[in-house]
Amino acid sequence: MKIKIGIENFVQNVKIQKHFALLTNPTGISSDLKADLDLLVENNVNVVKLFGPEHGISGAEADGIKVENEVEPRYKIPIYSLYGSHLRPTDEMLDRVDAVIYDIQDVGLRFYTYIYTLAYMMEECGKRGIKVIVLDRPNPLSAKIEGPVIKKKFESFVGGYGLPLRYGLTIGELATYYNDFFKMNVDLEVVKMEGWSSMYYDETGLLWNTPSPNLPSLEHTILYEGFCLLEGINVSVGRGTVHPFKYIGAPWMDDRIYEEMQKIPHPGIEFRKRAFIPLTSKYKDERCNGLEFFVTDRNKIRPIEFALNFIRIIKNTYPQKFEWEIANGKYHFDLLIGDAKYREGIDEGQSGEDLSKLWIDEVREFKRIASKYFIYRR
Repeated sequence: MKIKIGIENFVQNVKIQKHFALLTNPTGISSDLKADLDLLVENNVNVVKLFGPEHGISGAEADGIKVENEVEPRYKIPIYSLYGSHLRPTDEMLDRVDAVIYDIQDVGLRFYTYIYTLAYMMEECGKRGIKVIVLDRPNPLSAKIEGPVIKKKFESFVGGYGLPLRYGLTIGELATYYNDFFKMNVDLEVVKMEGWSSMYYDETGLLWNTPSPNLPSLEHTILYEGFCLLEGINVSVGRGTVHPFKYIGAPWMDDRIYEEMQKIPHPGIEFRKRAFIPLTSKYKDERCNGLEFFVTDRNKIRPIEFALNFIRIIKNTYPQKFEWEIANGKYHFDLLIGDAKYREGIDEGQSGEDLSKLWIDEVREFKRIASKYFIYRR
């Protein structure tokens, strides 16, 4: 049975206001694949400005690439980039806007930049008395909560607001948490879904709504939970190939990585030897040797533990080649996982199972906090 998403409920019950802005990208679609902007215009919603997050409102730009302002070609509406010269909307951008509509598919993981674009928009609207309307969509990874909670000194545009790595909230629930817990003072409206509970995306009856260029399927997204952490070391995570976050390797790897990985428990995941050549990103145009991964049981897989074990084994197998990546004077891995103690633990030889015990109490506390903001049945 297909669930009903926020955009569909909104256009059926829209309360017309003078001037709307829309923060969206290609994931802003109805269940029959109609673009949210078209639906709003057809229902006489006066959209006067558009905003786009990372990858742009078109979704065509590569990760990390700054996006310029432009004009929507059909309706001649100005598009303001929130991943270019500005991460936050300015006075000029929000001038003559009565309400901002947010309609973007989330992935439920802390290092996805869209959720910080939402937070920054809410903060700026709260200062100016502008209403924010979040059109709710499924959390594709269900309502499960796991992983370390980010610490204040490691906050960045890939992690913040006291979130665990996998936070188990829909985007509407997350916005409600932001607004209340961080006192953003926003006139917030969440347009709810109908029929969603704690389910994976393929249980919603909806077609896969590709969140960004490197997550072409639910399987890739499940692996991304753990393997995004490998962006903090000097390996390719498959960006620039047909299988980002399924291919992991480097030019200096060999068959030893397969042999060593076979020695550790890997419930819910299988892998094979794989060579690949990234066309973009790290090791562009170089042959990488490594592994290809397959999710065999998503209820058993422990992506974060597995990724931590994987990093430890890479480090131990190739000690002369392994490096922690540094970005702006900080370890990128620390920013992704949210603390220094996991990198330090790997350096000391601790296993993923050992390190996973460090976040048990943090997850328990976040569940207690988050339960106040649940909209849907768990």
